[in-house]
Order: sequence, then structure tokens, then C-alpha cells
Amino acid sequence: MNVEITGRQLEITPALRDFAEEKLRKIERLLDGPIEAHLVLAIEKHRHVAEIKIKSRTAVLSGTQETGDLYASIGEVVDKLERQALKHKEKMHDHKHRKSPRDPETAAAIAEQAVPVQPIAGPPAATPEPAARLVRSTHFSRKPLSPEDAVLQLESTGNEILVFRDAQTDRVNAVFRRNDGNFGLVDPEF
Repeated sequence: MNVEITGRQLEITPALRDFAEEKLRKIERLLDGPIEAHLVLAIEKHRHVAEIKIKSRTAVLSGTQETGDLYASIGEVVDKLERQALKHKEKMHDHKHRKSPRDPETAAAIAEQAVPVQPIAGPPAATPEPAARLVRSTHFSRKPLSPEDAVLQLESTGNEILVFRDAQTDRVNAVFRRNDGNFGLVDPEF
């Protein structure tokens, strides 16, 4: 853990440094790895301000707190950062363990719904190729949606694509997950 402390209108004592480092160890454990922390401590009349910015391998967290006591300010801003770190950790865990269509249960369900497609008559092939299969979709939204609502519904279901009727244009559109994590919109008459 690399901690840098800057004091404005005050001198950083060893006790203050130890207190801040002890509090930041909790966040280091939550973020699963080394962190770089920059603390700015300031005293302005009766206000004691603690501002902390933390960089880890996967996250950048920051927070500011102002109280009447410098130790209380540090403690409260670290509590804020702990909540941010927990939220980040949960988000990373959910993203990592999101069900993909390649898991065995989903693949079995898709295979059961597959319908063989008859090949188009043409010149005879030298080697017979397996027939392509049509997989029937189980979801189609009959209620008109906006593209934003369609993306929200797609996120909640965990599917890769959602076909819907656009509420404004009354045309059939589709939203899909892109490989880069964003969403794409297909409007066939656009």
C-alpha cells in the first residue's frame, strides 16, 4: 500500500499517519490487492476536511468529508470509500458470474428447442454437411418499448438479443449485446 498524505495548514503527525494507514488497510483488503492512496487533510477555521483518492488495479475511488475533528473526518470518508469498494466488488463479482448462454443448462434448453432446417436444393455436395438448425426464441415483447427500455429489459433477462416494437415509430427493432460490453440497435428501415 502506497499512501501519500498532504497537509494544508497543518503538520502531519506520526499518529495521524498511522490512523489513516490503519483505516485504509480495510479498503486494501476489499479491493484484493495493492492500492495507491492520496490523502489531503486541511484545517480551515473550525472545519476539518479529509479528501481521499484511491487507485487500485480495478477501481478508482474518491471521497471528501468535513467535520469538526480531523480523525472523525478521516473515519467517515473511509467509511464512504468502504461502501464504494463493496459496491465495486459486488459489481465485479456479478459481472464475472453472469450466466452466459454457453453454460450447460442453457445449452441443453436451446438444443431441445432446435428445429432442423431443410437444406436448399442445389448441386449435390461431395460430402454431406450437417443440416443447420433453427433455434426458436422464447421471448418477444408485444408491448411497444423505447430503445432505452428495451436495453433495460435485455440487461434484466441476461439474453443476448431482444426483438421489440419501437413505441415511437411502431417498427420492429432489435437490441443486442456487443462484444465490447455496449449495446447495439438494429432498425431495419433506418
